[in-house]
Amino acid sequence: MKDVWKRQWINHAQLLASMSPCCRGKVGALIIDERNNIVSSGFNGPPRGVPGTLCGGDFCERDKRGCLSGEQTEVGCHHAEQNALMNACARGAATQGCTLVTLMSPCLACAKLIHHAGITEVITWADYDPRGAAYLVNVGVAVERISSAD
Repeated sequence: MKDVWKRQWINHAQLLASMSPCCRGKVGALIIDERNNIVSSGFNGPPRGVPGTLCGGDFCERDKRGCLSGEQTEVGCHHAEQNALMNACARGAATQGCTLVTLMSPCLACAKLIHHAGITEVITWADYDPRGAAYLVNVGVAVERISSAD
């Protein structure tokens, strides 16, 4: 994928992130196929149809419990990468050989899902959890950090 497209997809992920109801941090993610088309997208937030049950609305359950970033990921909303993958599953869209573009480098739990889904490349804008990126590289998934979305 050409650098100009990588930056455009990062910009698109930023727009998706603005839709997140999370009061702690907003993240967007896209799955792009080999022809540079969007397969799926997602942002961090509660499961579809159940707002507030995992996120809390005006407060963050993770903050309330003192969860550190990248730890206890089962608490709180679904990550943008999880939502992008599940949205692809719900549509029956293949992710094998695709690229995942996300604002934050994936946590370890999301990295495992990304690998298992057959994603071959991850493009990210900001560091989040180095364990996720290390896992992906170790299993042969290319990881590239774009320094600016300009």
